[in-house]
Amino acid sequence: MKNLYLLILFTLLVISGQSQETWGPPYPLTDSLTDNVNATLSIVPGEIIQPDTLYMLWERSSDTLSTAIYARNLTTMGGPFVVAAQLNAHFKHPRVFRRGTGDTLFYFSYETDMNGNWDIYYSVLMKDASVLGPFPFIRSPQNEKNLNFGDPQSFSWEKEGKVYARNDISDTVLLGSDSCMNPVQGSINYVGYEMYTGTNRGVFYNNFNFTTNLWSQTYPLDVYGMNSHLTFGNDSYGVYYHQYILWQHKDSAYWLIKCFDPDFTTYRSFNNFPGCNNVSPSFCSINFITDRADPVLIAYATFASDVTGNMEIYVNNRSIDTVYSNISAYPGNDAHPQLFNNFHHYGWGLDNHLFDIWESYHGGHWQLWATNMDILTGENNLKNPAVSIICSPNPFTDLTHIEYFNKEEGLKSLIIYDLNGKRIISLNDASEGNGKYSASWNGKDDSGNPVPSGIYICAVNTGKTVSHCKIIRR
Repeated sequence: MKNLYLLILFTLLVISGQSQETWGPPYPLTDSLTDNVNATLSIVPGEIIQPDTLYMLWERSSDTLSTAIYARNLTTMGGPFVVAAQLNAHFKHPRVFRRGTGDTLFYFSYETDMNGNWDIYYSVLMKDASVLGPFPFIRSPQNEKNLNFGDPQSFSWEKEGKVYARNDISDTVLLGSDSCMNPVQGSINYVGYEMYTGTNRGVFYNNFNFTTNLWSQTYPLDVYGMNSHLTFGNDSYGVYYHQYILWQHKDSAYWLIKCFDPDFTTYRSFNNFPGCNNVSPSFCSINFITDRADPVLIAYATFASDVTGNMEIYVNNRSIDTVYSNISAYPGNDAHPQLFNNFHHYGWGLDNHLFDIWESYHGGHWQLWATNMDILTGENNLKNPAVSIICSPNPFTDLTHIEYFNKEEGLKSLIIYDLNGKRIISLNDASEGNGKYSASWNGKDDSGNPVPSGIYICAVNTGKTVSHCKIIRR
């Protein structure tokens, strides 16, 4: 009945011109000179900053000695800026875990080896783009990694081949204690993880009992062959939030995607292209805002497949059809798609939006690409600006490369300013057509003198618009 009702609902919307089920064209979110992976999103509601604003955090590296966490405002498509970094240290796996109030936008965690072993820290992003932290979250002489969050406050993480969890009811408990890795958090009461059993790598999970306030025994889901990339998704029955566990399983010569319903302890079907590798599932629902008293949750799924000969990204609406659309539209390899929605907060301007972000291999580096859709209008409302700017490496010591893509004709200037608005150096002051351009800055002013360490502004003026990004010189 649920699928029949949703089919009728969407048919009526399509006929009335309110829904087109059309994803926007894919567009890059990061540069092509560094490796960019592990993206996550945070929507800041209009009650904190106007309008509703979407931020992306991700892991970025330009060498093997260090990685850093960057952020970018996707609503304005402003330039990326660093939020966690240290020379010769790695910062990985960013996750947003708490919304802010007042001058605070949100809290986010990450793992770092800046103290010699892997620990989990957190920082706070403020309205003025400043960052408070780092502050220790989970720290010990051992290695802690892969922190994940549920809602409300619920955490799971990995430490030296063991999986731990806690929530706002229970203390920290040991869930898996033998060759365990890669935990994922469903909600407050589900944690899944991978565990080696001999030569096999199986999938297991635990759940929290709200009557006894205790975690369950360990339940096996798949103990044969190789299993990995465990994730949680959700579907809906009416207005009820319902979870699934998904993972990729090596079946003979190919990877397949499996799906399990922990509430009903039932394996669910999941589409796979036969005779192909199907990997990295991601699955979520979105509040479909209608004139009904209760919002309808519509489920979507995405994964990567080599059905065309190389890995590309596919997505569909699970409630209506079983046909997957290729949304990556790139002949190279694409990986690790992730579906993000409005985090089920009703009444904000991005309620009907769904975002798919993935990693795409271009010119020797991984970029983050994305597309999005408003399921009421079919519009892609996150547009690239007239000029987009990427500076890399950033922070830099001796030299940074600047890429900018112009959509407009006319006079272009590329100028570096300090925070007081003083002109430091002009890197380009000529008429250019639209297209992609690049320049480099060696950290010196017009007279050839090195400028002090600090924050500088890189600004491109088209004659109609001015776009800028921050550059940090160490």
